[in-house]
Amino acid sequence: MTHRLATMIIAGAMGWTAADAHHNAASHYDMDRSITVEGVVTEFRLINPHMRVYFDVTTAEGDVEKWLGEGQAAAIYQRRGWSRDTLKPGDVIKITGNPARDGGNMVDWRSIELSDGTVLGGGINSPVDRESEYEELDRRRRAQ
Repeated sequence: MTHRLATMIIAGAMGWTAADAHHNAASHYDMDRSITVEGVVTEFRLINPHMRVYFDVTTAEGDVEKWLGEGQAAAIYQRRGWSRDTLKPGDVIKITGNPARDGGNMVDWRSIELSDGTVLGGGINSPVDRESEYEELDRRRRAQ
């Protein structure tokens, strides 16, 4: 009985730690403000719990700032057709989203616009258009 109780306590603590590690975007980002930042992709990580795009922004003074854009979970966007090649180093992007509360070079992106005008969604708190998503899934299934 003691071994079973100890196992349950350890498993519960591990689950609580993992749940506590996940954050609400409002704790890091100012959800009442929106910014648009233009830069050049240096790295794209299609990872969970949040996709990340690292990009360089050249200021008006000619200085280069390192920025991080954070999006939703990779699993969500892989189902929408995203891949590790959706964004590539050298891509010029325009990111619109919520700025970091601490004034750092981070943004919770709502959309990313590529240089050809293509707009990608993906932000942590971006509303999901379920109807469009279902239509896209149906279209893919019919195409198979």
